[in-house]
Amino acid sequence: MKIKLLEKTDNKVKLELNGTNPAFTNMLRRTIVQHVSVAAIDNIDVIKNTSALYNETLAHRIGHVPITYKNKMVQKENCKCKNKGCPLCEVKMVLKKSGPCTVYAKDFKSTDKDVKPSNGDIIIVKLYENQKIDLEATVVINTGKEHTNWQAAIVGYQYYPELKIAKDVKNIKDIVSACPKGLIDEKTMKLTNPEKCDFCRQCVDIASNDTVTITGDKTRHILTVETVSGTDPKTIILDALTNMAENLKELETQIK
Repeated sequence: MKIKLLEKTDNKVKLELNGTNPAFTNMLRRTIVQHVSVAAIDNIDVIKNTSALYNETLAHRIGHVPITYKNKMVQKENCKCKNKGCPLCEVKMVLKKSGPCTVYAKDFKSTDKDVKPSNGDIIIVKLYENQKIDLEATVVINTGKEHTNWQAAIVGYQYYPELKIAKDVKNIKDIVSACPKGLIDEKTMKLTNPEKCDFCRQCVDIASNDTVTITGDKTRHILTVETVSGTDPKTIILDALTNMAENLKELETQIK
């Protein structure tokens, strides 16, 4: 398999997988969604809340704040404390603010400096005069299989687009202009940036007598991984591949 990096940002990675098949790519997708361990807020103890938000609404907002952490944390079920809770498997974060002010994710005070919101500018709530919040959140490690709160990333893939335009086509200018993203080159009659094509088929609809076709290559995929957790997409992909290798090794052992 050949892998080409198409796009990379702090939150998203787009790869071209050449020489693959739907079974492998979908296995990678499902592993990222369900089996990559990330940190998230598991429990919130509200001591005082006189804001405009109900306790449940406030807890729901806080529960979706992405949390970054170091690899020294482990899942509670694998911890030496036997699921009782200790500094290795859970971290406390305290949020205590009085109005008038805007409360941000960066206002959390963590018992571990390496465990904190990945984006401190996320707004939690606005407090007015005489309003207060005082709460304690517990951060633990888990996977998306347990709950979507621990889903590492949003993952999707599509087949690599293959555009074919007949040489005797007469309305090439109309076909080129029909593409909403301007991806068709009039001279070469090919896609300039195939990875941006979303198979809208407007170029096909405007053509006549099947002079234009667009299909997907099942052995060539465009995979997009966008993190929704505090873990960067590169780490997520590598962890998923490690998980897949371990599971396949276990399967091999069981078969033998």
